Amino acid sequence: MALNYFGTDGVRGKAFESPLTLDDAARWGAAWARVAQARGIEEMVIGWDPRLSSEPLAQAFVSGLDGRLRLCVLGLVPTPAVAYAALLRPRAWGLMISASHNPPEDNGIKGFDGLGEKLAEEDEAAVEAAYEALGPVKAGPAALPLEKDLPREYIRQLEPLDLPEGFSMVVDCAHGSTAPWAPQVFRGGKVHWMGVPADGARINVGVGSTHLDGLAARVRELGAAIGIAFDGDGDRCLMVDPQGDLVDGDQLLWLLAQDLRARGEHVPGVVGTLMSNAGLEEALAGRDIPFVRTQVGDKFMLRELGRREWDLAAEASGHVIQKHVGPSGDGLATALASLRALLRRPEAERWSWRFRAWPLRLVNILARDRRPVEECPGLTSAMAALQADHGDDLRIVVRWSGTEPKLRLMVEARSAGLMEDALRTLEIAARADLALG
Repeated sequence: MALNYFGTDGVRGKAFESPLTLDDAARWGAAWARVAQARGIEEMVIGWDPRLSSEPLAQAFVSGLDGRLRLCVLGLVPTPAVAYAALLRPRAWGLMISASHNPPEDNGIKGFDGLGEKLAEEDEAAVEAAYEALGPVKAGPAALPLEKDLPREYIRQLEPLDLPEGFSMVVDCAHGSTAPWAPQVFRGGKVHWMGVPADGARINVGVGSTHLDGLAARVRELGAAIGIAFDGDGDRCLMVDPQGDLVDGDQLLWLLAQDLRARGEHVPGVVGTLMSNAGLEEALAGRDIPFVRTQVGDKFMLRELGRREWDLAAEASGHVIQKHVGPSGDGLATALASLRALLRRPEAERWSWRFRAWPLRLVNILARDRRPVEECPGLTSAMAALQADHGDDLRIVVRWSGTEPKLRLMVEARSAGLMEDALRTLEIAARADLALG
């Protein structure tokens, strides 16, 4: 289903520019209200990240609702808190104003259904149609009375962790939505903070899950046992080990699956995406744990979990879903579960569980036009030739970003040399097809 505004994670763009001006936000609010009411929805749960544009966009959106839905305003919270509250409230949808891991000047609108899951494409298409049909809407003033109990309930149900005495770790909150809340879930130990406080002008700037160099350096400097990084809206979590080496979402998924097995729990299977490392697939096969891939995006993983009645899914980028905990990727929940799994292991074996990852690299090509991959003859020919020559020793994923005008080329192979050669061939072909020189 082709959508004009919605990508893999809501409507994204530059804040205060089309389609995210204040008047646009009011128009989105009116469109959302029209579709929500048609679906029998009576309440809208709303949260936002600390970007300077987020609360004004939330206020404009609410002005567009024009009183047609009850409000449950959570304020500055991680995205998973909105999903959690939408699941709890009867006949409610959720809305988060955030651009996740993107820089401060960006923003976006993410929608959740009554199960706390991302809106189905059919609902997104209906919202888009209503938006187009409405025409211009003028943003006006709107009150945002805060609901204080639900965010605290979200934190309580995560079951905060009492760290061992002297356990040292570094936590990077990306100046984002986890900054006010993370100190409430990690108790005791020696926690060193980065990316705090919440700061809309600095969200994701050199910090957080997309900028791990500072965290790694801090962990090495302090001799900490672990480093933890969230993204701007708190639905991702990545880690670094005591040497500062990355522990990504694929490795965390493998850790959680092993921990469940070690505690006698049944693991019927786990879900990854097209971007999941082949080393993860091999490791899971070695333990007879079924593994399936979906399109990139936590909403696709969640739907696959629902179809199979499984519990665990993850993307390498740090979106980890534990359905028994909540209906979305959740950075705080991932950090807590992973820490518990690590602390159950003998200290000498705390990091010995990791699978051997295939060499992998991702190249992003910024393009003027989103030309469909199948209409790029040089690129498709190069992909076919490489797969014919190397078979199961090479894996290629080529896709457009769902939120940015970037063509993503991902190559992984059993050897680093093969990976680099294949990526070079694909990049040359892609640039020629896209007339980028």
